[in-house]
Amino acid sequence: MINFYVNGQKLIDILKNFAQSENFTCNFHSLKAGARINSHDENFIITHKFPAQPVSGVKYILCTNSPNEFTSKQLQEIFDIWPLPLTPGLLQFFFHGLIIKIKSATHSEASKYHKRLLEMAQQDYLTGLATRWYLHEYAETKRDEKDLTCIYFDLDNFKLINDTYGHQEGDRALAATGEMMQREFPEGFCARMGGDEFMIVIPGKISAQQIEARVNSFMKVLLEYYTSVKTMKSLSVSAGISQKIDGEDKSIDQLIHESDIALYEAKNSGRACCRVYAASMERKENVNYYLVDYENVKSHGFTGIQSVKGKNFIYIFYSKNALGNFTFDFIKTLNEANAKIFFRKVEVGEKNALDFQLSSFLGELITENDGKPCNYYIISYDKGFNSLIPFWAERNIKIEIIADFAGNASINELRQKISELLTSDDESISDIAEILSSFKTKMEINNALNKKFKDAAKAGEIYRKIKPLISGKTPQVL
Repeated sequence: MINFYVNGQKLIDILKNFAQSENFTCNFHSLKAGARINSHDENFIITHKFPAQPVSGVKYILCTNSPNEFTSKQLQEIFDIWPLPLTPGLLQFFFHGLIIKIKSATHSEASKYHKRLLEMAQQDYLTGLATRWYLHEYAETKRDEKDLTCIYFDLDNFKLINDTYGHQEGDRALAATGEMMQREFPEGFCARMGGDEFMIVIPGKISAQQIEARVNSFMKVLLEYYTSVKTMKSLSVSAGISQKIDGEDKSIDQLIHESDIALYEAKNSGRACCRVYAASMERKENVNYYLVDYENVKSHGFTGIQSVKGKNFIYIFYSKNALGNFTFDFIKTLNEANAKIFFRKVEVGEKNALDFQLSSFLGELITENDGKPCNYYIISYDKGFNSLIPFWAERNIKIEIIADFAGNASINELRQKISELLTSDDESISDIAEILSSFKTKMEINNALNKKFKDAAKAGEIYRKIKPLISGKTPQVL
């Protein structure tokens, strides 16, 4: 038998109704001091706080606003995380997903932990919608669809809610918006793109007039809800629509770009309205494209990502091997970024597969943007990409290799700076450059040098000579 020990009678009543509607057999008990848990059953505790000493054999479900507070060890003990505030509809969404997880649950602690990391990468912790990364994974399965519609939503005046009433009320507005989005577009794949931006992808044929009418109707429903809540009265929604019709040669990246352009047009038209993409809407200002070699730079390469403006584009090249590094904090950082982020999954197996695909994609971008004012950046420590610079320079295209979004020096520039400060062999310079790239604080860098060279005197001498590259607590070039 499956038992749920729940913190709060009201929550018990809601979950009981959901369980009955799903024909899911289980018992609900009030979580009180001294509650007796039958060790022979499968038990779940739904609570707001993870205990200092977890009960053996119990799976914990936490309702929290801050899942990033938990350690890796605690994540191994947590079966699921639900966001606050939980509206009844959002609760139903999470409980339905929980039932599916229970039916297919594995008893391996290691695989359970990795499964949890994958789920956090797929599902936005606040709204329960798909993440931007998972949207692109989904889009890959729809690449052969003849007809596809993208709807880009953005909440107007959202910052005012956070500044006036606090982030909890802002979270409440986002959660409610996500819930109503799923209800109004049940056939669509709904995702939170980050911040107050949402996306719906709908496969199948539908005219521009039909989808525009549906979006306008949905926006009225949202506006009625917002005006009924004191803290949300200033909110409204703008939307942009783009479509792939009758097998047009359009990628999901292009559809998202076009819907974003249409959204921009809606914002410029006074907000609280919807626009359908037209080629005449394309903006002429300079656009930056960042291609990230994630296998090479990992999360270090994302320093300064918050400074990248919304009109710019980021393409993250990764393989399935990288999923273990997609931590909650990293996904959260991407979700809060302003730029448009796209994921390009690379099938590993062939040597330098990622490098070749990134370079090929760069060529496609340059061809597509022929005549448009664009800047191109590759974020990688791999010096092999330097060969692209003279190739494209001959064609009047400037490519820059950088270490992160803050525009800091690449690993090659770092080696050059180090070689100017000390006399050493190439291997030592590469080792020192790697240490400066991998560690942030003075103490970490000093400890890494001692560990690498196993000679305190030599490590100290190197540290003193490269000190001009280190400012305050972090290296200048990182």
